[in-house]
Amino acid sequence: MKIISLLWEILFCLSFLVYFMIYFIYLILKLFLPRKVSRHILQTIARFWAKMVVLSTGSKVVVTGKENLPSSVNICFVSNHQGLFDIPVILGFLGVHTGFVAKRELFRIPVLSQWMREIPCTFIDRRNPRKAIQTFQKSAELIKKGNPMVIFPEGTRSRSDKIGNFHLGSLKLPIMAEATIVPLAIKGSWRIYEIDKRIHPATVYLKILPPIKPTDDIYKDKQKLSTHLHSQISQALEE
Repeated sequence: MKIISLLWEILFCLSFLVYFMIYFIYLILKLFLPRKVSRHILQTIARFWAKMVVLSTGSKVVVTGKENLPSSVNICFVSNHQGLFDIPVILGFLGVHTGFVAKRELFRIPVLSQWMREIPCTFIDRRNPRKAIQTFQKSAELIKKGNPMVIFPEGTRSRSDKIGNFHLGSLKLPIMAEATIVPLAIKGSWRIYEIDKRIHPATVYLKILPPIKPTDDIYKDKQKLSTHLHSQISQALEE
């Protein structure tokens, strides 16, 4: 089993190497192409990379509920957070290009942070309430411009199929953006790496749940909204 795990890790590292090569080619093309064209190229590269990263671990992703994806422009996805592979799973298999509200520590990683800004992602410092609000304001503007965003209201990885408590403040983002909230339930992603910090093949389930619109009554009560989302995702994880 250790040999198999090592082979998956080598393949996983090679997928990152290929991505970095493609990304640098994109940076060169960006200098000469119109913004709209370069943006489309970036999204294609991001989806390709994300799929390759997940598949390079020997894992497969099962997606259900695509009929719940709304046609509205302002969208905020609210997802549970099991492991490091949640972002590539969403980015590669959701079917909608999204940005992410990511922890500020990722901002310090060379190349990766630049790529995340291009997607676009925003970086949040939860220890600084003022800066956190500024991040949400920036994220809300991105949503209003037609860039769906993903938030992980648990704030950290659960490293299991269980779901942690939601930080109520996370729901400020969709409310500020007046966005349709689409809950996502991710199950099994933690088995790829979080079991023992080695790469393992796993089956990951990405479930797209019924959306909550700004016109819905529950949208107006942040506490009830948080409880409803937590319950909705928890039930999906138990199925």
